[in-house]
Amino acid sequence: MTDDVDTVAEGGLDTEWGAIPGADEIRRIGLSNALREVTAPLHRRAERAGVISDIVRGRSSRSAYALLLRNLHLVYAEIERGLERHRASPAVRLIVLPEVYRADAIARDLETLYGSAEAADAVPVLPEGTAYAEAVRASAEGDGVRLIGHAYTRYLGDLSGGQTVSQVLAKTLGLDAGARNLYRFAGIDGLDAFKQRYRDAIDRAAFETDRPDAILAEGMRAFRFNIALFWAVQDAVGGASEPSGEPAPPPV
Repeated sequence: MTDDVDTVAEGGLDTEWGAIPGADEIRRIGLSNALREVTAPLHRRAERAGVISDIVRGRSSRSAYALLLRNLHLVYAEIERGLERHRASPAVRLIVLPEVYRADAIARDLETLYGSAEAADAVPVLPEGTAYAEAVRASAEGDGVRLIGHAYTRYLGDLSGGQTVSQVLAKTLGLDAGARNLYRFAGIDGLDAFKQRYRDAIDRAAFETDRPDAILAEGMRAFRFNIALFWAVQDAVGGASEPSGEPAPPPV
C-alpha cells in the first residue's frame, strides 16, 4: 500500500471504510483505544468469518487449522522482519518485543501438524495469504510505522481471544501443546500485565510519529486481510460456516 490509498480529510484520514480520527484526537484518547474502536466492526466480522468461526464452534478440522497456520506463518515472518528492520525507529522500537514474536512458534506447530518442516513448506500458500504478507511487507516501507497496525491486530489477538481458541483446539481437535505453540507465551509472566504494557507502548508510539492516523488505517486493512484469509481457508478445505458475502480485501 502507498500513502495515497487513503486521502487526507479535515481532522484525519478518509478511508473506504469511513473517516478515522486525526493525530491530536488519537493521542488524546490513546492509540490503542483508537485502534480498538475503529476496528471493532471489522473485529466482529472476523470472529464470524470462515475457518475461525468453525474453530470457535468446534466444527473445524485439523487440516483447516494447519492450512490457516501455513498462511499466517508468512504474515508473522513479514511483521517480525519489519519490526527488526525498524528497531531503531522512535515509534516502532517501542513495540519491538521479541517475547511476543510468533513465527518460530508457528513453525514448530506446522512441523507437528504436517509431520515435518519439509512437508509443511511443500503446502502451497493461498493467494489471500500471499496478499496479506505482501501488504505487511509494504507497510514496512519508509519509516515503518504502519507495521504497528498489523502488530496490534495479530499479537494482541493471540494474547487475548487466541487463548480461548487454543482451549477449543485442545478440546475439539485433540491438539496437544506441540501443535498450539502459537498461543503459548512461555517468556511472558502474566498475560494481562503484558497486554497492558503492549497497549501502553502503542500509545507512546503515537507521540513518536506525525502519522498515527495511518496506523489506524493499516489496522483496519489488517482485519480485512484476516477476514479474506479466514474465508479462503474454509473454501479450500470445506467447512461448516456459510459464506457471508464478505468483500475482498482492499488492493495492496
